[in-house]
Amino acid sequence: MKISPLMERFLNILELYFRRSPAGTLLSIGALLMLGGPQLAFKLVFSKKNHEGEFISGEISSADTEWWVNTTCLGVGAILVCIGLYFSWILFNDQRRNRVIAIELRGLNQTIDTPLANAVPRRVLGTRDSIFIDVRNLVEGTDQQKKKAVDAVNNLSQLLAQKKDGRDRSDLVVYAGGLAPVPLLFLTGTLLASESAINWLDWDRKKLDWVSPSSGVDLPNLLPAEITPTRHTEAVLVASISYPVDLNEVAKSFPEKYIVEIKLEESYPGLVVSETSIQLIMQQFMKTIVSLQKNGIKKIHLILAAPSVLSLRLGTSYAGRNMPTLIVYQYQRGQEENPYPWGIKMPTSETPSGEFVKNSVIAQTA
Repeated sequence: MKISPLMERFLNILELYFRRSPAGTLLSIGALLMLGGPQLAFKLVFSKKNHEGEFISGEISSADTEWWVNTTCLGVGAILVCIGLYFSWILFNDQRRNRVIAIELRGLNQTIDTPLANAVPRRVLGTRDSIFIDVRNLVEGTDQQKKKAVDAVNNLSQLLAQKKDGRDRSDLVVYAGGLAPVPLLFLTGTLLASESAINWLDWDRKKLDWVSPSSGVDLPNLLPAEITPTRHTEAVLVASISYPVDLNEVAKSFPEKYIVEIKLEESYPGLVVSETSIQLIMQQFMKTIVSLQKNGIKKIHLILAAPSVLSLRLGTSYAGRNMPTLIVYQYQRGQEENPYPWGIKMPTSETPSGEFVKNSVIAQTA
């Protein structure tokens, strides 16, 4: 049976105050002592073996509850209730001050309608809010519609600033994830790079639920890229992580371009990547970009085959202020002449927003 949002919120509050919080424990014990204390009575049962080997037994009991038992139970119970109310007040103020923001990007039609906001643990205190960017009806459309999808993602920074409402970062908890074309995911990560701490979530296709990379699978290290001195100023960086990218198709969309590949020896489709592997891949990715930059590369065309959360995280590692211009492209199955027809130019110091780029195949050297 599906629970209404209001009822779910009520249950969350009950669980917060009476199950996980020490305030609820103190209130429960205190109330139990105050209500049950007057009903208490004591009974002492004893037995002793005499010198003839016979057992002598007896008992001492009170017909009514002793006055000092009542007084003690009422006093201790009242103290515990007062302490529990105090902790409840502190908990209430913390929840009112803190804000929990769930950011979700939805850009694939064949996805399960399970909001990421529902995956935020109940133990996280704060007023719940969400930013839901749905571009499913735009990414498969015309170039103008794709531009609108890019603009919708570019608006994320403004939406997040409104949700923050001037709060300190210590009062904010952010969760983020999404299922969308790789360029939009990468752009989302780039726009969130300035956030101090984000709890990332990925969609587990087996469990059909949002999960944290902390419970993900470790991947082997990427094979190092073979970067050689070149006269080119542009390069195509291919990152084959979740599945191998066909370099012949890449060459069709980027003829006569300098191509560099980083990859895994095997394919790992549909897996939730662990946080440890994400950190290592981010380091290898940035090391490759720096190496290309040292070899005179000014612009990088990125072909990325990676899980959603990794696409987001790689976006956070890109700093357009001091790195080569980066354009991330979308693979379009079935387009033999140009398998990578469009992409997004990542923000730089001159252009703080992502820009839609149409890839026109022209045979030329760069």
